[in-house]
Amino acid sequence: MLEEKSLVGMPSELDKVLTVVIPTVNEESGIAKVIEELHSLNVKNIVVIDGYSNDKTTEIAAQLGAKVIYQQGKGKTGALKTAVEFVETPYMLVMDGDFTYDASCISRFLQHMASYDEIIGTRVPTDKRSMTGLHKLGNSIITKVFNLLMNTNLSDVCSGMYVLRTDASRDVHLSTTGFDVEAEIAAQIALSGRITEVPINYRPRLGKQKLSTWKHGFKIIRSIVNLARSYNPGVFYSMLGSLIIIPASLMLGASVVEWALTGRISTPWFFIGISMVLVAIQAMGVGVMSLMLRRSELRSTRRLTKMLNSKSI
Repeated sequence: MLEEKSLVGMPSELDKVLTVVIPTVNEESGIAKVIEELHSLNVKNIVVIDGYSNDKTTEIAAQLGAKVIYQQGKGKTGALKTAVEFVETPYMLVMDGDFTYDASCISRFLQHMASYDEIIGTRVPTDKRSMTGLHKLGNSIITKVFNLLMNTNLSDVCSGMYVLRTDASRDVHLSTTGFDVEAEIAAQIALSGRITEVPINYRPRLGKQKLSTWKHGFKIIRSIVNLARSYNPGVFYSMLGSLIIIPASLMLGASVVEWALTGRISTPWFFIGISMVLVAIQAMGVGVMSLMLRRSELRSTRRLTKMLNSKSI
């Protein structure tokens, strides 16, 4: 278990810089402990974005002094979109309301906030019950796929505790609705922003488990592939072209061997192989062009957003 520097005694100026955002749906078992732990660390600027819980989550949060806002839209994506509308501080820290994330680790984020658009908390289990072996394997596979397709070097892309620079979060356009929203945020910020990670303690969950390793794991991987096609098309289409080249090379190799032995080519595999090579070259070309256009679009969008924000001020 990681030992953290205490936040107790830090000036209340922290609340002017950082808003803690807690998306919730039926988290009455853990929300009180989460807020009380934050209060013990002198963190008071807490916003609970609730997805219309049918238990006492919102009542408990309000009684403990947190600001409760009912989200618009679906899933965790809707909660984060709602948070961006209401957060007024330069930075926002997102964490779950099930008491899995150790609030004392916030000090690790504070040391690096000024230099990055996103800081992801890499989960370090404090107990065997915190994360099953299957969960660890699934998370490792998801993160490796993300790193491969997005050209990053992250350790835990699915972590639910992370800091976002508020201005950068307003430039993120979310289309997912489930547990893959963290991957979508990281994909967009990694493309043209600054992203890093710090280790954090990860405890056993309080309340009913909502994440299914198999069901949500495959959904997240499928979402990452789609994200790569949209936000890192150069790598995506280059890999697609490389995958096509492999069987094409085998076909052409077999045809060359046949020609060397018999002096003729009697099978259609040679022409199929040539066609596949041409498709692979086109895929790589599309990838390069898509990457250039996408980056140009993002730069233009961010310039426009900054211009509009400066005019509104």
